[in-house]
Amino acid sequence: MKKENSLILLFTVFAVFNAFTQTPKDSLNFYLDNAKGSNKVRYLKKAITLLEDLKIDSLIQQTSIEYAKESYFAKDTLGLTFSKNKLQNHFKRSKDSFSLAKAYHFAALNHKIKNNLDSSFYYYQESKKIFIGLKDSVETGRRLLSMAILQVKELDYLGCETTAVEGLKYIEPAQDKEYRTLISLYQTLGNALGHLNRPKESRAYYLKARELAKFNTVTSRREVNYLNLYNNIGATYVDEGNFDKAITLFKEGLRFDSIAIKYPRQYQNLLGSLSSAYFRQGKIDKAISGYKTVLEGRKKSKFVYAESVSHSLLAEAYMKNKQYNLAKKHAYIGLELGKKTRNNEQVLDCLQFLTELTFGETAKKHFKEYVQLKDSLFTRERTRKNQFAKVIYETEKKEKENTSLKLENQRKELLIKSEKQQKTIGFLIAGAGILFIGFGANIVASRRKKILFEAKLAQVEAREKERQQIAKSLHDEVAGDIRMLHLKLEKSNQLEEAKSLHIIKENVRNLSHQLSSESFNKVSFKDQIINLVSDYFEPDFKIKVENINTISWTEINNSIKRTLFLAVRESIQNAKKYAEATKLIVRFSENKKTITLEISDNGIGFDAEVKKTGIGLKNIRERVEDLNGVFSIDSELEKGTTIKIDVSKNGK
Repeated sequence: MKKENSLILLFTVFAVFNAFTQTPKDSLNFYLDNAKGSNKVRYLKKAITLLEDLKIDSLIQQTSIEYAKESYFAKDTLGLTFSKNKLQNHFKRSKDSFSLAKAYHFAALNHKIKNNLDSSFYYYQESKKIFIGLKDSVETGRRLLSMAILQVKELDYLGCETTAVEGLKYIEPAQDKEYRTLISLYQTLGNALGHLNRPKESRAYYLKARELAKFNTVTSRREVNYLNLYNNIGATYVDEGNFDKAITLFKEGLRFDSIAIKYPRQYQNLLGSLSSAYFRQGKIDKAISGYKTVLEGRKKSKFVYAESVSHSLLAEAYMKNKQYNLAKKHAYIGLELGKKTRNNEQVLDCLQFLTELTFGETAKKHFKEYVQLKDSLFTRERTRKNQFAKVIYETEKKEKENTSLKLENQRKELLIKSEKQQKTIGFLIAGAGILFIGFGANIVASRRKKILFEAKLAQVEAREKERQQIAKSLHDEVAGDIRMLHLKLEKSNQLEEAKSLHIIKENVRNLSHQLSSESFNKVSFKDQIINLVSDYFEPDFKIKVENINTISWTEINNSIKRTLFLAVRESIQNAKKYAEATKLIVRFSENKKTITLEISDNGIGFDAEVKKTGIGLKNIRERVEDLNGVFSIDSELEKGTTIKIDVSKNGK
């Protein structure tokens, strides 16, 4: 055995020595012939350098592409940059657009490894454009698949749907040769539609992917495809509430021969999904048992990211089972692992659980951290979506500008040749003039509405200033005078009269506070709402604020914000003081014209047809109606109360 090893080593040394003593062409042949196994990357790079020296362009493109693929699998960003540069040089010499398109492709992969996803998306888009021009449908479809996967990763599901559908147009005609790309497109599109709460459409694409999986000749890949699709298809039935069908599919996948040993990741995913279905059915003990098995498997494989998911699911299950100590334990572990692996979805879930599982300052601390993280994630998600949209917009804008210039030149030539077309254009201009007049009239009407609304806002602001002045007079003058009189009565030993006067003084002070209002110049509307919620938030009185980040509050008039703030404050006070509520939800929404505030509690409610609302809600109703808004209240005994306010943003 030792003798054989010595001979192999001697032969290898001789071959390498011989390669360096031969002519460049001989060396090139040596590198290309022996670019295999552990020598593949090193010899490919040497071959590319020799090809450039020998100016053999016909092989530079192919070898550079092969070297880039190996570099990507090895996560070698320097190797990808090397290949990209060689392909760009090849394009400059040969004007072969395929080389430039592949250079952009490898630039995208380089940025993907570095997690510069917006740059990666940009280069995929540039590569796609060139392949469209080359009429290379396969490469175009592959680039669109890569773009769609990036969009799913950054939660841009609508963008992913558009991109994946475009990819299908290029790949479906070539499905016999490109079934792997087509399977990935179907699965990516299915994932996006699932997140968009469209399970039936999602399942249709997963089923298409399953039909194609049988053509995969590599056994392990084919089996992984099937197992993943059992899980994904089952998830669509869970989303529809058809738990029995989902459980049947998950169990069918789990019966796969030696799945836990051959494909541990797929086994864990299927068992986790099965356990989640049991949880949704109310079979908590079964769910917990499955979750624990999955967690042990993920610990053994050191899959920390997925471990955080398991702990989060166990925390939720134990909470449902009223095993609060175990729930708290798993929530804290899930929180720690989620932060460690940047699994923000699990961090949010665990913080939400801990808000309910802890008390006092600890609960407030977790709630505040939850709000801050959700706010930052929303901003990041919106920024990333905007960046992707901007890349698409700018590249398409350039294409449109170029197309527009060509069309303009053609139109000028046709105008010179044809007098008839000049008349046609004249008619078109006349028609456009009529449309412009109509459009102008519409703008004038819209402007008039806006002016009337702004006048209404000015009236509201003036009335607000009057309220402020009255509040100040009540607080500083009337309450002060009563206080002096109160002191005199106490000194003259008229204690009963002094006590009555003290009550009057407190009523005056309370009235002054009710008349005063908040200013949003120094502290933003969102922060004031968060501060208000934090002041009233308690373990037995939980307040949830939804969609406050979806509205650009700096663009909303202060009178509108003041009315909404006072409505929230009045509703919280009423829910806590009179309704005996334990939970209150404050939900904001908007469209182009209107901001809507909906406040719901789970309190004792009242018969709205019998009992009249208090003075606080009457004041809110008047403020809303002063803004041309709509105020409604819906309440039933033992079913809670819901207040809804719709206010126009600009009077249109």
